[in-house]
Amino acid sequence: MKASDPLYVTANIPAFLIRSLAATLADFGIEVTRLLVGLGITVDDLADPSCRVSFRQGRLAILRALKLAKGRALGLESGLRQKITSAGLVGYAMLTAPTVGDAVELGIELQKDVGSMLRYDTRCDEQGVVVTATSRFHDPDTYVFLVEESFASFMGIAAALMGNDFKPIRVDVTYPAPPYVDVYRRIFRCPVHFGQVENAFIFDKTFYERPLATADPFSHRQLLDFIAHSRVRKREAAEIIESVERVLRHRLQERNHVVTVARELGMSERTLRRRLGENGVSFQSVLDQLRKDRALELLANSQVSVEQIAFLVGFTDPHNFRRAFRRWTGETPGVLRDEMKGV
Repeated sequence: MKASDPLYVTANIPAFLIRSLAATLADFGIEVTRLLVGLGITVDDLADPSCRVSFRQGRLAILRALKLAKGRALGLESGLRQKITSAGLVGYAMLTAPTVGDAVELGIELQKDVGSMLRYDTRCDEQGVVVTATSRFHDPDTYVFLVEESFASFMGIAAALMGNDFKPIRVDVTYPAPPYVDVYRRIFRCPVHFGQVENAFIFDKTFYERPLATADPFSHRQLLDFIAHSRVRKREAAEIIESVERVLRHRLQERNHVVTVARELGMSERTLRRRLGENGVSFQSVLDQLRKDRALELLANSQVSVEQIAFLVGFTDPHNFRRAFRRWTGETPGVLRDEMKGV
């Protein structure tokens, strides 16, 4: 895992996973706000379909949740609470596909659109249909959780596509058996093999050709067209925002005037502002988000003072930084640092 990788810190992942984590913790009787401390997002943000998080924020949320629900099968429980419609438009597009195979392949194709923190692939061999899961970023601390959450969520997706009597042929995972093996048996109802060479969810090939009772060619086409249009818009937005962030990231301690950034990107200030505005953001909002994310990251390190953080994210006056930080998060840096230590 490379914390300096722009893909790791760019907020471009739908918050489906964090919503699922929040719901699971609530069911456990744990206050959801404890999950969000220091992440830079609120409960209201999670209710917003446009909410996006970074891999860094997703990782912190998982680690926080694992600590809050220590000893529980959190990954399995979170995945089990998800439905095919939890994936938004992609889930509905899968439901309206002609066959189970079409739905599964569509889900694989659009996996980034639903905020997946793992990478999924499919193949058909003598065993059956094999769905594999591998890491996008190497992170042993969240790896088991992500595999458990993914494979448990597959059961909910499969139930919607193939009926509640569906069960896989076998589930393989690369890590050792955890203490809660009985939860695996309850959820998957099939042999589960630990310490294998890959993470694999395997089911019968005959399901692939099965027509879906919810198939609807017209609705399916509409949904695919809308998703394609949204992907183009999101890609355009991501390109310009990532370009601005790339320049700002190297100049965060400096006075980040829009004219300077525009010049480095080879365009006028007016053009830069227009392109950002067309994608629903402003130069200041991009700068604030970058400063906030960096400040939250630094705040977790108790060796770095609030005054040093202020300087590192581009403020010459710590008082102005504290005011800005409160505007971003609703808390002062000192209070939030204390809360982060207490969770």
